[in-house]
Amino acid sequence: MEIEVFVHPTCSTCHSLIRLLKQWGFINKVKIYDTSIDPHTALERGVRSVPSIFIDGDLVFAGVVDFKKLREILNTGLFTERVTLGDEELIERFLRGVLDSVATALWLYINVNCRAFTNDVRFLKAITNLSTYDDGNLSRLINILNDNARCRSIVEDNKERFLRVIAINFTREVYWLNGKVNGADIISNYNLQSVAHWAMVRGSVSRVGLVPHSLNDDEFRGKIEELWSYIRVHFDELMSRITSEQEELRGDSDWVLRN
Repeated sequence: MEIEVFVHPTCSTCHSLIRLLKQWGFINKVKIYDTSIDPHTALERGVRSVPSIFIDGDLVFAGVVDFKKLREILNTGLFTERVTLGDEELIERFLRGVLDSVATALWLYINVNCRAFTNDVRFLKAITNLSTYDDGNLSRLINILNDNARCRSIVEDNKERFLRVIAINFTREVYWLNGKVNGADIISNYNLQSVAHWAMVRGSVSRVGLVPHSLNDDEFRGKIEELWSYIRVHFDELMSRITSEQEELRGDSDWVLRN
């Protein structure tokens, strides 16, 4: 069984995965790619969330990883569970998968188009951890997401979750650029236009997935105004959290790729 793992040093789940692979005795049995060093291999393989785990060439986990299930797979191989999941569980799995990555969270928050996910069944299975389940669950989820009204309702009903995830990632990237700063610094250095620009391009890879939007569009402007307001209100709280997170990751002696 060939196991390939794509990780990034700023990803806390990636650090947990590396630590567990060491504990389980599998660290030398998997091939690990650092996407900060080898991005083109990751892009070629279709990696959009980290960690991404391929088993015998198939993408099984992306972003959200069920560690218990992963250990079972490593010990016994891939298996299929004959379990029927409820609609709410399927939707929650979808949301967890989308919200694990700022790129997918931003893209869906702005564009409200779930069909982009149902058109890529491999990625959808991986972010929902449905790769080990009977395909009936995946088919039902696809039917739910292909209903445009249902898709819009899912995004609207979970707006707070989208805003928080996006704001956390915005804050993390500000930290990478400037270190620990406060909300007053953000208000001085950013405005609605710069946040709109960041949001539009951060949800894409180059022009792949890039959907141009104008602040003259009332719906887009409204979304960005909500996001910018959320960032300003919560920035100091989020920066405190991010500072602790990133300092902990930098001090992680288990990180296998550290020089």
